[in-house]
Amino acid sequence: MSQATPRHPSLPRPIVGEIKLERSNQLLAEARKLVPGVTQTMMKKPDHFAPGAFPVFLAKGQGALVEDADGQEYIDYIQALGANMLGHNHPAVAETIRKHLAEGIIHSLPTPVEVSSVRALVDVIPGAEMARFFKTGADATSAAVRLSRHITGRESIVTVGYNGWHDHFMYDTPGIPAAVAKLTTRLPLFTPPDEPALLAHIEAHGAQLACVLLAIPYNRTITREFLQAVKDTCAKHGVLFILDEVVTGFRLALGGAQQFFGVQADFVTLSKGIAAGMPLSAIAGPEKYLSKLSDLQVSTTFGGEMLSLAVCEAVLKEYKSTNYIEHIANMGRRLREGVNAHAKATGSSLEVIGYDAVPFFRFSKDIPQHIQKMIPFQAGMARRGVILRRDLNFISAVHTEQQIDHTIAAAGEVLRETAASSTASAA
Repeated sequence: MSQATPRHPSLPRPIVGEIKLERSNQLLAEARKLVPGVTQTMMKKPDHFAPGAFPVFLAKGQGALVEDADGQEYIDYIQALGANMLGHNHPAVAETIRKHLAEGIIHSLPTPVEVSSVRALVDVIPGAEMARFFKTGADATSAAVRLSRHITGRESIVTVGYNGWHDHFMYDTPGIPAAVAKLTTRLPLFTPPDEPALLAHIEAHGAQLACVLLAIPYNRTITREFLQAVKDTCAKHGVLFILDEVVTGFRLALGGAQQFFGVQADFVTLSKGIAAGMPLSAIAGPEKYLSKLSDLQVSTTFGGEMLSLAVCEAVLKEYKSTNYIEHIANMGRRLREGVNAHAKATGSSLEVIGYDAVPFFRFSKDIPQHIQKMIPFQAGMARRGVILRRDLNFISAVHTEQQIDHTIAAAGEVLRETAASSTASAA
C-alpha cells in the first residue's frame, strides 16, 4: 500500500464524520447561565453561524488556523471580526508583548510609548498630524462625534454603516431615550440609489449637521468620484466628513480607505488592524481639528495601556516592511474567483462580492433567503475545516495559497452536495 500524501502544515486536520461539539456545548450551557448574550461580542453569538453544526468556542490559534474547544482545526476567515490582520499569535504581537511586559502595563503618568506610537500612526494615515487612543471602535467614533459637534457648534449627525453600540448610533434599540433619535439620521449605502439620496440629504440639511460619519459598505464597491462628492457636499455646508476606518484602516491600503480611494476625510477613526488584535482604537487627523479634543471631557484610563501601544508600533513597522496589502488582495481575489466559478458550475445563487480584502458572501439580496441558504453552507464548510461568517469575511496577511485553495475546493464540494440534494428532493 502506498503511503498517504502528508497533510500540508498550513491546512487543518481533517474532521472525520460530524463535528464534535461536546466541550463547546458544555461551555455554552454554562455561558447561558453566566454571560448575558453568551459572549462579549454580539457578532460572535452561536446563532450568527450554524447552530449545532459549527464550533461555539475556540481555544487557540496560530496563523490562519484555529482550534476549537473540542480539538478540531479550521481555516479562520472570521479573524476576530477583522482584528487579527496578521493572523493569530503573530511574532510582531506576541514577541512585543513579552519584550515589554516587564516595563509594566499602565503607569501613573504618561509614558514615552504614548508619544512614539502616535508618531508611528500619523506617519501612515493620510492627513493625520495628531491622534488620541482609546480601546474600542465605538469609543473612537463617539469621540469623533463629540469633537465634530464642538468644532461646528451643531448637534445633528448623519451616520452610514455600523459605527458602534453607543446611544447616538443605536438610537432605535432598547434602553435609549427617545430624544436621542432626533439628533441622528442613519442612512444606508447598500445600493446605487442610496448614493444620490445621501448627497441630497446633506444638501437639504447641511446647515444643521455637525458631521457625516461614514463606514464604507462591504456588499458592493463604491467609486472615488462618489466619495469625493460626499466630501465636497459636506465642505460646501460646513459639515465635517469623517471616515469610520475601524474595518478599512490598514486593510484596503496601509493608509486605509483614504489612500485606497484617494479621498481625504477631515479626520478618521481606527481600530481592529491598528494593533492586530490587541485592544486599541484611535481618532486621527490634522492638528486644526484634533487639538480641540483637549477642550473636551474625552478621557480614558486605559488609552495609555503600554502593551497595546507597543504592539501598535511593532505592527505598523511590520505593515510598512511587507507586501501584506498586495497579499491580502491577491488571496481575496483568488478566493472570490474560485468560489464564484464553483457557484456558476453548480447553478448556485452564491456569489462572493465586494473588496478583495474583505470577501462578502451572498446567496440572495433578500436577507431571510440568504440566511436560509447560508446556514447549511457554513455547516458544510465547517465540516471541511473552514469557518466563515454569514456575510463579511476577512483575509489575513498569513492566509496561504494552500488554505485559499482548500477553501475553494471545500466550497465546491458543499455546493455540489447542495445541488445533488435539491435535485433528489425535486425528484
